[in-house]
Amino acid sequence: HYYQVIKPRAAEIADHHEKQNFLKVIYEEFYKAYNPKGADRLGIVYTPQEIVRFMIESTDVLLHKHFRRVLADKQVEILDPATGTGTFISELIEYLPRHQLPYKYQEEIHCNEVAILPYYIANLNIEFTYKQKMGEYEEFRHICLMDTLDNTAMLNYAGKQARLGFSGENAARILGQNKREISVIIGNPPYNANQQNENDNNKNREYKEVDKRIKETYVAHSRAQKTKVYDMYARFLRWASDRVAPNGIVAFVTNNSFINAKTF
Repeated sequence: HYYQVIKPRAAEIADHHEKQNFLKVIYEEFYKAYNPKGADRLGIVYTPQEIVRFMIESTDVLLHKHFRRVLADKQVEILDPATGTGTFISELIEYLPRHQLPYKYQEEIHCNEVAILPYYIANLNIEFTYKQKMGEYEEFRHICLMDTLDNTAMLNYAGKQARLGFSGENAARILGQNKREISVIIGNPPYNANQQNENDNNKNREYKEVDKRIKETYVAHSRAQKTKVYDMYARFLRWASDRVAPNGIVAFVTNNSFINAKTF
């Protein structure tokens, strides 16, 4: 019944933006029904297309304003560290000029995803978006199956190397990504600040290296008496701030407390 409902509806859609919204809503609703605790812990929620487009365009404006570069330029490496179904990368493919897209697609666009289902959806989504725009299929070789916050090897925290836990092609992709100087980190990190009830047994896991950096920076400089800063948004902001190049931009969806709470 599930497929019978979805298939004819999907067949009617021709517009790229409508396809993205349809895919995100279907994925989000499916995951919440299939694995509600996993959906909450992984922060499964789709980003409205208008926000994705705004973030990409405003990042491009800021790159040009501050660094005299644009997203389409060579040596502007772009990373979505929590790509979900590939919304940001797909929209980026739509946004970039057609004559500059092949090089960017093959060399300088990267993304990570921790859950296997959205990883496969993202891979298909990105490749299909590229094929629609360019008229030919090209494998996307820069998506990694990994938990970004575990990938602290390239950040060289106290000289420690993260254990990636993968082998073969995926490990090679991760190691390749780690060698790149990333100019733009963009996306919507997962969010699950607190479980509602101790009986939910759905707490955020610890990330020792990133949490250590939070303690050394955000907590050390906060004037708040009590800091509730080890949530996923803060972790991704800390990780991204350490990872991005000196002349780079971090563009994230975040909670409003990052702007006005005393903790921050």
